[in-house]
Amino acid sequence: MSAAKKIKICKKCSGLDVKELKEALDPKDYSLGCIQKCLSKNAELGGKIFGMINGNFVVCDTKEEFLAEAKIAATG
Repeated sequence: MSAAKKIKICKKCSGLDVKELKEALDPKDYSLGCIQKCLSKNAELGGKIFGMINGNFVVCDTKEEFLAEAKIAATG
């Protein structure tokens, strides 16, 4: 049984380009899929970068901030 991924984002709603995620993290540390925070139902998340990191919903103002937190989770 494989270990759970530490980072999960929705490639449609999370506001982060999947290419940037792939460049920043090892594929074993992240997964793509619905995180139940659709922009159509959560308009307040517009313009933000968000996803699940270690099971916690994390919202950041910039992609750099989100990727920094994701890298910490991936190495920790």
